[in-house]
Amino acid sequence: MTSQTPETFYKSLFENMTDGLAYCQMIFDAQKNPVDWMYIRVNKNFEKLTGLKNAEGKKVSKLIPGIGASNPELFEIYGRVSLTGKPEEFETYVAPLSRWFLISVFSSQKNFFVALFQNITDRKQIEKNLEDAKIAAQNIYEDLRIEKEALANAKVKDEALLASIGDGIIATDPDRKIILMNKVAEKLLGWKINEAIGRFYDDIVLLEDEKGTFVPPKEKPLHKALESRTTTTTTTTTMYLLSKNKIKFPVAITVSPIVLDNKIIGAVEVFRDITKEQEIDKAKTEFISLASHQLRTPLTAVSWYTEMILKGDVGQVVTGQKKYLEEIYQGNNRMIDLVNTLLNISRLELGTFKVEPKPTDVIALAQSVLDEQKQKIEEKKLIIVENFSKDAPPFLTDPKLLRMVFQNLLANSVEYTPSGGKIGLTVSCDKKMIRIEVSDTGYGIPKNQQDKIFTKFFRADNVRDKDTNGTGLGLYIVKSIVENSGGKIWFSSPGRSVLGGESFENPGATFYVTLPLDGMGKSAGGGSASGGKERAKALG
Repeated sequence: MTSQTPETFYKSLFENMTDGLAYCQMIFDAQKNPVDWMYIRVNKNFEKLTGLKNAEGKKVSKLIPGIGASNPELFEIYGRVSLTGKPEEFETYVAPLSRWFLISVFSSQKNFFVALFQNITDRKQIEKNLEDAKIAAQNIYEDLRIEKEALANAKVKDEALLASIGDGIIATDPDRKIILMNKVAEKLLGWKINEAIGRFYDDIVLLEDEKGTFVPPKEKPLHKALESRTTTTTTTTTMYLLSKNKIKFPVAITVSPIVLDNKIIGAVEVFRDITKEQEIDKAKTEFISLASHQLRTPLTAVSWYTEMILKGDVGQVVTGQKKYLEEIYQGNNRMIDLVNTLLNISRLELGTFKVEPKPTDVIALAQSVLDEQKQKIEEKKLIIVENFSKDAPPFLTDPKLLRMVFQNLLANSVEYTPSGGKIGLTVSCDKKMIRIEVSDTGYGIPKNQQDKIFTKFFRADNVRDKDTNGTGLGLYIVKSIVENSGGKIWFSSPGRSVLGGESFENPGATFYVTLPLDGMGKSAGGGSASGGKERAKALG
């Protein structure tokens, strides 16, 4: 093994160091301020770590122009060490080289120093990235904290809002599990909120119909809203809610599906106890019934006496008086018709309408009502298109109620069809149903008002100026009779009418009625329907 002299050893060590090394002479001005330094000797890694070539024998101000302005700390530290001999270690960023260095500097001879350094640019970049990531994480944390506080505040506001709403509210997921319930719903249902959350809607909300029969799940408004994607409201029928404590009360229900990104994610049901509303409505109906009874007697007397005068039974009518007496007679008869209509409505709603079903020839009855309208039909030169089934069997019904159905539907068509128009009357049957259709080429029903057509006292805007004497009660009566007879009624008003092969510009309307062939049951004075015909119960 060849031995090395100390000089050879240090030379080998100097050249093979992984760190950069520079032996330099510090240059001072007359005031002993460090102004430059000269590289006397550098090792191989000096060039690799700094990028500076052929540095030996050159001043740093020539190798790195602007170093004095960018890194004045190098001059201060190197000058201080070269004078005091006290070593120092520091990190610095040399802007002209775009590099970070970790530098250890010491001096064994005055005015000279040795700088031992490492390029730590990559480490600094990692540290910077970590610091940036830390700052970003802190920002995210702060954003989350603010968002959490905002959500907490929103939750408090939502809970306060739900608590202040006077109606019961229940929200479910698409599987009908309850996810939200307010205090009013808790009170009405008798279920604590924490008991109901997470349970199936059908276990908590029990509904009965007007006959006391439990409403099956598929018939509940919430199920319909989830399946049809449309808002469902109980309007024409009354449902009764049965609480946990078996308290039963009538409710009005509105259910809307919750749709997100065109996907149903649940439903919200709003309901309220309408016991007081029904009591008020019943009181109003009873008042109308009582008032109508009291009004009918004097009106009938006025009609009778006026008719006697017009006939000359009590003496000769003076010339010119007859016209005014006829006006009185006609106006009084209109009042009698209105009173009778109000009486019929009050009886229907109170359940005191006497029902006396008997086998009825529905075709003959329809023809009879047409004959009643004959004078007005001829005055307006209307064309009647009849389409009667030849094999319609006798129909077990109360003829006075069925007559009211035909009268109201035909009277509307005659009244609201312009002169020269057409009216169609169709009566057909199958094994289960009698079907009635009344169509016309009249003014039709505005699209934005079609949902109100069967409500009390409603008259569409487009016919109010055509007939100022209408009451808006006829279709309400028809619907009550039909539905309480187990039938259905609906209509269409498409915007253009086709009747008898001809097309008409007026939109027209067609009303459809179906009634079960087994008819309605007998009842009177609010008693139960006989023969198992429960659907007549509300009529009598």
